[in-house]
Amino acid sequence: MVPEKLTFSPLSRRQIEADFSGGHITSDAGLLLLREVDKQHRLTRRLASVLHDPRAPEQVRHK
Repeated sequence: MVPEKLTFSPLSRRQIEADFSGGHITSDAGLLLLREVDKQHRLTRRLASVLHDPRAPEQVRHK
């Protein structure tokens, strides 16, 4: 049986809860969470800084 609510350890004095009681459900909520984590911790920027890209930036075009 899945509990209706899970309580996690506080993060920066904020209480974190997962609520499984239903309501409006979206399939992209996980992506919104990942975006916020990435913004706060700059994970993508930090990863990009350590990956070597041998291409010449002036020759890479994106539409």
